[in-house]
Amino acid sequence: MLSPAVEDYLKSIYKLQHSGSPEQRVTTSVIAERLKVSAASATNMIKKLAEMHLLVHAPYQGVELTSAGEKIAL
Repeated sequence: MLSPAVEDYLKSIYKLQHSGSPEQRVTTSVIAERLKVSAASATNMIKKLAEMHLLVHAPYQGVELTSAGEKIAL
């Protein structure tokens, strides 16, 4: 079972990912702003989600949900 915080991140990333252009990745700063957390907190959670294989994180380029991450977000 995932924590509510993990679910909040996944849902927010999903919404951000599908609101812009298809090839645009979601940046850490946009996620932090959306969830009203510090950039450092967002980075820590993004690393955790990447370790769980729920998203792909490319430093300085943003994140993209994996199919498993999208499934949970929905």
